[in-house]
Amino acid sequence: MFDPNRPAHHTRIVSQELRDQFNGLKSLIDLGSAPIGSLVAWLKSFPSTPALPASWAECNGQVLSDAASPFNGATLPDLNGAGGSQRFLRGAAASGGTGGGDMLSIPSEVPVDNNMDASTTTAIAGPQSDLPILPSYYEVVWIMRVK
Repeated sequence: MFDPNRPAHHTRIVSQELRDQFNGLKSLIDLGSAPIGSLVAWLKSFPSTPALPASWAECNGQVLSDAASPFNGATLPDLNGAGGSQRFLRGAAASGGTGGGDMLSIPSEVPVDNNMDASTTTAIAGPQSDLPILPSYYEVVWIMRVK
């Protein structure tokens, strides 16, 4: 536990006591950090953005090789499209599920209720091809805290 009064002024420094103080201070700093496994949007290519700290890794489908991480040897999720498929993130009770698609198929004819009471319907011609369903976006690099 960190004690700002140790070591006392004008006393001999004991290396183990100093090490314990640094570890206690590090624990306090870590409490304010995102938990291991957290995802964060990072502006990697924004001018003057510093390099990624060692406790974070890009979510690009890589196998993590870091003995200090609980994810050592695990394949990180590919959330940045490195493998060709980009995804929006969606909340759920459990993580890791995928779904959806890149294109929306619309039938060639769409029924329309003319009177809003289902008494008369007509079919109108819809688009003959698939339409992109991608809304406006701003690209970020997803990173994950790995240690």
